[in-house]
Parts: sequence; C-alpha cells; structure tokens
Amino acid sequence: MADSVIQLHQVEDRLYRLAVDLLATVHDTSGFAATMSAYTDLAENLAGHKPVACKLGCSHCCVLSVSVLLPEAVAIAAWLSMHCAGAGCAAQLKRLQAHALRVRWMEDSERIHKQIACPFLDARGGCGIYPVRPLVCRSVTSLDTEACFAALNPEQLDEAHGVPMDTTRKTVMDTAFCTLARAMQQQPMMSRSIELCNGVVAFFANPGLASVLASGADLPASLWD
Repeated sequence: MADSVIQLHQVEDRLYRLAVDLLATVHDTSGFAATMSAYTDLAENLAGHKPVACKLGCSHCCVLSVSVLLPEAVAIAAWLSMHCAGAGCAAQLKRLQAHALRVRWMEDSERIHKQIACPFLDARGGCGIYPVRPLVCRSVTSLDTEACFAALNPEQLDEAHGVPMDTTRKTVMDTAFCTLARAMQQQPMMSRSIELCNGVVAFFANPGLASVLASGADLPASLWD
C-alpha cells in the first residue's frame, strides 16, 4: 500500500464508523447478518481484487483453525439455516457438533498432520459458506499454489516454507477483524473470539443467543470450555 500508514488509518476509520453505526441497530440474527454483509462488502472493496492463485479445488489451507468474532458466527449460522430444512438442518448440526468436539483442543500442527479439513469444505474442494466466509479466511490468499502445498504438507512440517500472498488484502482483513472487535466493545457487546465451528454450532443450535449478544449480556462461558 502506498503511504501505508495514512491509508491504513483511513481504512480503519471507515470500517470503524460503519461497524459502530450498524451494530447500534442490531437486535437479532437478521440484524447481525445484514451488518456482516455490509461490513465485509466494505472490507472487500478496501482490500481490492488482486489476481491470486486460489481457486475452486485448491484447499491446502482449509485444515487450519479459524477464529471468528461472534457476529461472524451468527451470520454464518443464519446463512446455513436459510440453505437447509428439516432433517437436513438436523444432520448439518450433528455433523458440525462432531467436528467441533474433535478439533476443540487441537493445535494447527495436529490438524495439518491428520489433514482434518474445515467442515464447510464441499465435495468439489470449494468453500460451502463462501458468501459469508470469515474475515480470517478472506485475509489468506496465495500467489503460488505449490508454495501452499509445500507449507502445509504433513510430511514436511519441520521445514520452513514461505507462501507469497496479497499482503494488502491481509492487512485490510486483519484490520477489519480488530476494528469490528473494537466497535463491539463500544456498544458494548462481547468481543471475544471463538473457534469457527464451535461458534457456528452455538448460534445454529440456539438462534436466540443472537439477541443475548445484541443486548450486551454475556454468553454462556461453556461455549469456550
């Protein structure tokens, strides 16, 4: 980014003002979903659209743990609920709960070694929640798929491998994550992050928790146990 210090300050300011304005109107799941849609749209516009090597079927990094803020988890859970029905939703929840329990205390190195993929990865090797994917996932791009494969090869974990990426995008999305947390504190709302699957399970199983979050009350500590 040219004049990176000045531009980053401008990026953070725009994201913060939008997040504060949007979060002030949130009362329930639909409010969080709308907020995250508008917020990630702005972050995407600020990050730009530099060509990258990432594409459908390239899922080397989809074995890494992902942390999300609670509004992200609400928005993803809402999106899943819109795209399943009846027994399909029950089956989805059961699968996500099993995955959340499996990876709860795992380090990235163990997930890489065992090749435990994200539960939202579909049969084509694509992201099944791509329109509402987390900010952390949006921040990671690669300019070289072979470098990704080498860096995340379970047989080469002891070797250091660099992965060239769009650093502007990473900076903007990392800033968006931290700025959203800061805007949540302003409300105030719980700004604690949570593991992706664990967070989505919480709001998918109990949508009413979104209203609890919006009210400023604390969510059950058991979600992080």
